[in-house]
Amino acid sequence: MAAPPLGRLVLTHLLVALFGMGSWAAVNGIWVELPVVVKDLPEAAAFQGLLLLLPSPPSVPTGGPGPGLQVGAPGVEEEEEEEASPLQEPPSPAADATPSPEPVAPRLLSTHVAFLLGLLAVTNALTNGVLPAVQSYSCLPYGRLAYHLAVVLGSAANPLACFLAMGVLCRSLAGLGGLSLLGMFFGAYLMVLAVLSPCPPLVGTSAGVALVVVSWVLCLGVFSYVKVAASSLLHSRGQPALLAAGVAIQVGSLLGAVAMFPPTSIYQVFRSGKDCVDPCGP
Repeated sequence: MAAPPLGRLVLTHLLVALFGMGSWAAVNGIWVELPVVVKDLPEAAAFQGLLLLLPSPPSVPTGGPGPGLQVGAPGVEEEEEEEASPLQEPPSPAADATPSPEPVAPRLLSTHVAFLLGLLAVTNALTNGVLPAVQSYSCLPYGRLAYHLAVVLGSAANPLACFLAMGVLCRSLAGLGGLSLLGMFFGAYLMVLAVLSPCPPLVGTSAGVALVVVSWVLCLGVFSYVKVAASSLLHSRGQPALLAAGVAIQVGSLLGAVAMFPPTSIYQVFRSGKDCVDPCGP
């Protein structure tokens, strides 16, 4: 099959990019504006909890650069089908001559796919439900500037990590698992800061501001890379794997949001500071 003309290919990618910008500009804009509106609106934290109920923009997880750019362009799928599957072991001559009595390869393949689907569910639960619910509690004790930088730079870390995955893709399940643990380490630190709000460690210091901002950027960046890498590996398995990946993404996001609604909006596990009051003073 002949490759499409360069002009049509460029136009297609441009339209896909505009589609992604249109579907995610409002979502990212809400989080960027939260440092301004949370302190001024009568709803306050309740407003942030209601945002978790908003449906996420539809996306097809094909490993593209960012959630809004994950729709495959014409001509790309045909090229990827010619490549060997990263999850499929090459057949050996002995296997061709003497068939194995037990289907070991399909079992191993199913284990790999289940692991990737689990990574997608967990990472999306954290990035779309758990961590956004506590971002204000972990950042605002260090000031509105820290909150603003964490939101803006964290949003920028997502596409940067996705573009990195386009050039350097980790195909090792152990490597993806290690990166997920690294992201969970930063996420646990941010969760501790939220629990200790409004008096977390190093409050009122430049070191505390730097740590919370860097932790948010690295946490979201690592998880974004893991999501794209897992989606790319599942993309080679065809439409059933893509459908399962979409289900894992949506179910994980839903469970993360539902799990964080009671502690943030009902039981008030996380506390916020008050203006003109120093709760951390002697």
